Amino acid sequence: MANTTFNGPVRSENGFQSITKNLASGEVTANYLNVKFDFTGMTHTAVTAGAAVTLAGGVVSTVNFTGAGAAAMNLPSAIAGTKLAYVQRVDTTGGTATLTFNANGTDAWYTGSLIETRAADNVSYDTSTAGEGQLVFTAANATTNFFTIGSILYFSCTEDGLWHVGLDSAKDPLAVKGAFAWAA
Repeated sequence: MANTTFNGPVRSENGFQSITKNLASGEVTANYLNVKFDFTGMTHTAVTAGAAVTLAGGVVSTVNFTGAGAAAMNLPSAIAGTKLAYVQRVDTTGGTATLTFNANGTDAWYTGSLIETRAADNVSYDTSTAGEGQLVFTAANATTNFFTIGSILYFSCTEDGLWHVGLDSAKDPLAVKGAFAWAA
């Protein structure tokens, strides 16, 4: 396919897809754009952490989770075009409880997704496998959790039934505690 130059906006009702091609095998893999999206057109709500909190599509939710008590955030159905953001409103210090994000019913994370973790006090990544429907953050009882005030999880769906996740975490070199992991 040739390179094309446009003068004016490029629009699509079904999104855009960027691909990479494995030079050895020729296999084509989709790269998903806008996993970390801006908040234009979204609304905001402050949400209290709890045992079964439902997060809404099109909303930037600021949440007061701390490690003092477990919390579960339920995502809406993964319908192409849906996006939402979870923003950590307070420090996660206070215990080692978990914060769990649940995909809805049979929805799952896009297989092969990476999530940053600092379980070993350094940057590492956990990779999602087919059918996993939970993302779990385990806080450390310390002021140095890497998922803390202002950290953002971006959830977006480009294909019905599958979620993409992007993460903006603390960049402080002392923020080396806490762990994210995918789960079934």
